[in-house]
Amino acid sequence: MDIRHLLHRIVNAGTSRQEEALAKVTRMVNTFSVITITLCLLFGGLVYLGTGKMELLVPACIEATLFLGVFLLNSINKPVLASIAFVAINNIAIVYFSAVMGMLTEVHMLFLFLLGASLMIFQTRTLVVASIVVSVLSVIACETNYYNNFITPLAMGHEQQFIVRWITLPAILLLDIATIFLYISKLRTLNTKLAKATDEKTIFVRETSHEIRNPLNAIYGISQDLMMKVQKEDRYSDLRPEVEHLYSATHNVLQIINNVLEISRIEEGGSHNIHNEAFNIRELISDKIIVYQYIAEIRGIRIKADISEDMPVAIVADKGKLTQVLNNLLFNAIKFTRVNSVIAVKVLRDGEQWQFRVKDQGPGIPKEDLLSIFTPFKAGKSEFEGTGLGLPITRKYVELMGGKITVNSMLQQGATFIVNLPLTVCDMPLPATKEAFMELTLHKGLKGLVIDDNEMSQLVLSNFLRRLGFSTVTAGNGVEGINKAMDEKPDIIFIDSYMPGLSGKDTVKQFREIPAFKNIPVIAVSGDAFQESIDDMLGAGASEYISKPIDLKLLNSTLNKLLPQ
Repeated sequence: MDIRHLLHRIVNAGTSRQEEALAKVTRMVNTFSVITITLCLLFGGLVYLGTGKMELLVPACIEATLFLGVFLLNSINKPVLASIAFVAINNIAIVYFSAVMGMLTEVHMLFLFLLGASLMIFQTRTLVVASIVVSVLSVIACETNYYNNFITPLAMGHEQQFIVRWITLPAILLLDIATIFLYISKLRTLNTKLAKATDEKTIFVRETSHEIRNPLNAIYGISQDLMMKVQKEDRYSDLRPEVEHLYSATHNVLQIINNVLEISRIEEGGSHNIHNEAFNIRELISDKIIVYQYIAEIRGIRIKADISEDMPVAIVADKGKLTQVLNNLLFNAIKFTRVNSVIAVKVLRDGEQWQFRVKDQGPGIPKEDLLSIFTPFKAGKSEFEGTGLGLPITRKYVELMGGKITVNSMLQQGATFIVNLPLTVCDMPLPATKEAFMELTLHKGLKGLVIDDNEMSQLVLSNFLRRLGFSTVTAGNGVEGINKAMDEKPDIIFIDSYMPGLSGKDTVKQFREIPAFKNIPVIAVSGDAFQESIDDMLGAGASEYISKPIDLKLLNSTLNKLLPQ
């Protein structure tokens, strides 16, 4: 049997019946034990040859023999006892050799070795803490003996001291370096696993979001279409409660999907950029309240807004993140307030900051829950399902915008969420953009081409466009879409980013290479709401990007921006 094979058997002693995570710890303990035994025998032999001191040779051989017991414990599947024995033997050795060699060498430098070993070989916090405490006590015992000479060090001449010092120091440094190397190696392995897990999670979230958004696009589209009918035609009034419930449910699902996507972006660091723009804050808040009032009406809830007169009309901020904050706080209030109650939204100026408050009339938040309310996946109980992600996302976005969010609550008196943000007033006049909910602009005489391999998505978008005055043409893939565009000469083109054959990105590129379509508006429509996909499509030449499920109001405003009125 060669040495390599023997070492392999020793290092892997006891691992055959263990799970991989425990087997790695066992190998580490066995590896440290092999290194320590080797150093003990070398140290004892070399020091004895140089000094003739049996007081150093015999204890070194005893220490090496005791470490054989570590292998034995691991071989009979007692890994925890083996780890404890490993640490105990090293501590005893440190105290003994420190006492007999005195100030001759820094034996307690092995504390770094024991600290690193404790962090790597013990799996429970109790054992890690206990091991570190024992190691600290050993160092204290060494230092105490240095200054009080409870045990008299061995008498050695100058040359003998030199030999012992330069045999001991390399051994100690070797153990410390080996510990640091193994600890860094462990951290790198963990980082690699974490990076892989994060990538896999991102891919899963991305693909799942895309797969859910396509069927949700149909449901949400139908619910918006029905909402318009029950609002404008009295013959559908008996269907109004069911339609409002459908609209509310689809909006709830969309909010959950968006929050899952946002928390994934935050974990990746992809939502850390602030994109400030000038906008009408009064219109934004009013629009949000109008949308959420439809959802609130199902439970008989009214949303009451109070915007202070000294609050400026136009401000500069990250409109996208602020919209997400408003969405989450309004939806949270609707979830937890009492039936037939009022949600109060107050907006006011506070010096160099501005503040908005959302107050509900729900059961309130217990004191013990106030500390964890912004913790991800900590969802309270309500008749609306949720993921517990809305408030953590809200706090993250508020802090990114340089603000602070707090909550005040008393049992049976509701909760008030208070957001303070820096105020940057926009002095430039803004174009009027105020639109009533579901108020549409007609584009009669214009033709739209919808390129999407999902027939239901084709149908939903085509219905929306016809409601906006367009005539429509559809295609199931990129090649067919280009051919139909050449024949039909559309005024605007909608392209799904994921299609078999020619992808949406490549289809957009080909359109931009055709002179007749170089300036035709192209809107990318996709269930992939990740920023990388949005940037890819815009970089390929798309004029705008709309994520599924399509919001009719957003589609209407996007068309108004791209097409002549």
